[in-house]
Amino acid sequence: MAILRISAETEGRLIKADESGMGFQLIRYRGDTLMVLNATIALPLSELRERKVSEDDYPLFSGNPDSEQISRLEKLEIYDEFSIAYSNLDLKFQDRSIGLAFSETAASPPESVIPSGLPHSYYRLSAYYRDKRVDSSTGDFLPGTYATTYTDLHFAPSGFAAVGRYALPNPASARFVFQVVTLDRPTLMGTATPNFGQAGGGVEVLFQNRARNCPGRSFMINAG
Repeated sequence: MAILRISAETEGRLIKADESGMGFQLIRYRGDTLMVLNATIALPLSELRERKVSEDDYPLFSGNPDSEQISRLEKLEIYDEFSIAYSNLDLKFQDRSIGLAFSETAASPPESVIPSGLPHSYYRLSAYYRDKRVDSSTGDFLPGTYATTYTDLHFAPSGFAAVGRYALPNPASARFVFQVVTLDRPTLMGTATPNFGQAGGGVEVLFQNRARNCPGRSFMINAG
């Protein structure tokens, strides 16, 4: 399998671009469609679909994004233009030619669902213990970042359950959880659609703007 390491310069450019789903980006670059995981590694979408992932590859898909094994991979430098090829919730990236399902009902969450002025918690599940879309100094979720809700998190009791529920392309267990408690409201909310051989069905939210973490701030759950 042709797995490439994302260079530091390219990582910065990818982190500034929107996600396609939780922890991954599908990008078009020089006529190819590449799957990028955690701005850490990239591989052709066609190869991922054919499931050419061996047991020896799994350390590249999980754990330490700065591991020695990843550092030995050939480096991918993106100097010219690339584009996001897919987003499950964002209409402007929903290109049917990519051959993936996307949410038909994603919308801005109404006040009755996520009231303004109240803190809420959101979660990201990742196969890597350092999520590059979470600001390491503040805990903020960066612009263009996917997450799920406190309520839906309870339907993903394990890392492999999360892979299925949020239809993640990364075959490794999404066992690392990142939380933000924020007053910022997600831009879009919808359901993870079946893709990559996974069932989907989980609730996803997309923060097109930054989700600013409120350290020490509580959030409410149901009383009874």
